[in-house]
Amino acid sequence: MLTVPGEETYIMKILNILKYTAFALIVVFTAAAVSPIEIIIVPSPRAAVYYDGGIYGTIPEIPEPAEEPAEEPTEPTEASGPAATETTEAAEEPETQEIPADKGPPVKKPKKEYKDKFDRLRDMYNGNEDIIGIIKIPGTVVYYPVAYYAYDNKYYLDRNLRKQFSAAGSIFLDYENSVERQDPNTVLYGHQMSVNSMFHTLRYYANEEYFYSHRYIIFNTVYENNVWEVFTFFRAHISFNYIRVFFRSERTFLELAAEMKERSLYETGIDIERGDRILTLSTCTNEDRDTRYVLAARLIKNKEDIPEDILIQMENAVEDFR
Repeated sequence: MLTVPGEETYIMKILNILKYTAFALIVVFTAAAVSPIEIIIVPSPRAAVYYDGGIYGTIPEIPEPAEEPAEEPTEPTEASGPAATETTEAAEEPETQEIPADKGPPVKKPKKEYKDKFDRLRDMYNGNEDIIGIIKIPGTVVYYPVAYYAYDNKYYLDRNLRKQFSAAGSIFLDYENSVERQDPNTVLYGHQMSVNSMFHTLRYYANEEYFYSHRYIIFNTVYENNVWEVFTFFRAHISFNYIRVFFRSERTFLELAAEMKERSLYETGIDIERGDRILTLSTCTNEDRDTRYVLAARLIKNKEDIPEDILIQMENAVEDFR
């Protein structure tokens, strides 16, 4: 049989195209048959995984598909802060949600039982609803309302509680924290002003006598009243990430707390254990821009362990503020 020159080569090209097209279609249909995998995204370089309403989180394994009974639809809930990765919660939850032992202590859902006390305080500052707490260190000048701005840690650096420009700024809660949760590490910031205001007092904790005679910190919020006992004071470079709010496990939180204690200038005999929460105060040293004074305290969980005079100041902290 006669063939036109080049005809055999042309036929081979057609066959190759058909072969690769068939292979591509097989790949496409195979991929479509595989169930998609949900990816958990960590929204902040400072955050780990935060989900299911727990303090601590680990990346969960993807379960095998299983038939589940139909559930009544619930309204979606908004995330409690920009660093949270919660999805939705049930419409109603018990006041205390039990978390498995390997995921940290139970998380209580506090009620706004102290909100009315803060209404008067907010009225002193043009009704500023960013005011979510008050801090007092008995025996010092530290006695200030605490603000919270949910989007960054810059807003109250140079604004007072009336939201006006102020070089002194305000005492404020880390934007990744939330008073609606009971975070393992609650972080407060304030400038070290030269006129002995804001967090200037923290520098005095370098003195041993001062350290041991100012051991209690009162930090009340619109949800709860608490006293915290100082367990560490140190000077740190900002490369030490003591301001972490989220942790992959309780172990990583305890490791951070242990390192903070290890850096302390003075020994307190206080160990941070499972179920504990800490309050961390941070201010500039004014020596260089990358060093901080850090004062941290452990929550006193049993109110009966609080000295009576401190307990009275805690109970009246909002009402007594002028």
